[in-house]
Amino acid sequence: MNGHKIICGSLAGACVVGAIAMLARARPEIAPPDMFFAGLFLLFVFVFIWAGWWDEAVNDNAEPSLAERTVATTWLWVRRVICWSAALVLLGLAVSMFFNGVALARLPVFLFFLALGGVSFWVGLKGGGRARSMRDDAAVHAERRRRYGWWF
Repeated sequence: MNGHKIICGSLAGACVVGAIAMLARARPEIAPPDMFFAGLFLLFVFVFIWAGWWDEAVNDNAEPSLAERTVATTWLWVRRVICWSAALVLLGLAVSMFFNGVALARLPVFLFFLALGGVSFWVGLKGGGRARSMRDDAAVHAERRRRYGWWF
């Protein structure tokens, strides 16, 4: 086990403890905000486990395990739902501003919504590559499609 896995595993464990503490603190009546933040902690558990164990495994030649394939597919659809929902809201705001007439003072806000909506759609579709730019997103997604047997 390398240091990256140890760090990500520790962070995932801390998030599990955080979710339990959040729900235990709220007893006996657990309010919606408590459930939301406990769920957020559990989402971070998923992200840390993915990042620690399988995110860089796209370069491995070994056949992915059922667990790896399940986690990768789950991550793909969680990412798509969240990013495409954000894109729908942001592009909807941009379209609404466009049809209501974009005043010159509101042009930066319109362009911001439009650009962020486009980026959200792209990240939902292809995900992130290895570089900190959009240059390799499609190539890395194609590698992951081959590795995990995705048709979509």
